[in-house]
Amino acid sequence: MLDRLLLLSAGSKKWGTGHLRRSLELANVLRRKGIPVTATALVPDIHESQKLSSVISSYDICVQSLDEIKSLDASGLILDVHTDLQAELLPWLQQLNKHAVALDWYHDTGGVVIEKANLRGGAEALQYAIIRKEFQDACHNRSDALPGYDAVVVLGGGDSHNHLYDIFCLFTSDSQLKDKNIVLVIGQMVEGALLNLDAGPHGSVLLLQQPDNIADIMANARVAITNGGTTLMEFTMLGIPSIIFPQSEQERAFVSTFLEKGCGVLGSFEPGEFRRQITELWNDECMRDSMSQKARELIDGQGADRIANLVYNTFTKGEYIKK
Repeated sequence: MLDRLLLLSAGSKKWGTGHLRRSLELANVLRRKGIPVTATALVPDIHESQKLSSVISSYDICVQSLDEIKSLDASGLILDVHTDLQAELLPWLQQLNKHAVALDWYHDTGGVVIEKANLRGGAEALQYAIIRKEFQDACHNRSDALPGYDAVVVLGGGDSHNHLYDIFCLFTSDSQLKDKNIVLVIGQMVEGALLNLDAGPHGSVLLLQQPDNIADIMANARVAITNGGTTLMEFTMLGIPSIIFPQSEQERAFVSTFLEKGCGVLGSFEPGEFRRQITELWNDECMRDSMSQKARELIDGQGADRIANLVYNTFTKGEYIKK
């Protein structure tokens, strides 16, 4: 029996919300396997914490800084944080004098991180992709009937590059795209011009703010439009061909596997090229079916179980065994 572990995740407009959401799924899987864990959410900005209340309220502990974690009643840690935070975490981890298993860790650890489950090492690494149960259920319940939406746009995080608004404009300014059924999802962290638009239909686009049934909406898309984060992995597990707009160099490197495996295309903001990309997917059912099959082969939804087994095996072997 393992001693209690602390699972630390973090989110913000800058870092996105994917780590926070997927870590809850991992915590649930760990507990089902009998591994006691305290789930801790770090959101540095109080305004952003309020926006993310529906997510972080499910955590055992919510903090705005590492200093707030005063007493660490845990034998080890599980870390799932954005790359930008990893270097800042190191001094804190070294002071704790405890070992950690980390997801997507790409900094020198000085021996603190004893095992990793990284996702950016190509197709093989994507076996560790964590897919929330609601998306697995949506995939299982997905009807064989025609999809309800021609395209669903979910970019995740805070949309710091204003890609949502750019994509909204691509659909609403092109007369050849106005007869399509498009859903554009606005998350908790999104700010700016989009929030000044009505949530109702504009031409072909329906704007939805924080819908409760996001998994079912995504599962009923003919084509996905997304960035290179957690949402891309969810669309891929659902088997939805994706047009991908990376929001950083890290994301651009990450999506290369999806492009190479043929389950997505790199999006263009040039109106004519964007129209060509999406109409080609709409019109070619064989291409969509092929991309859908390749997508499901890339991510099978069992990543959280694999990580939970990795955590258990790491903390119960050799020098790390707990009595």
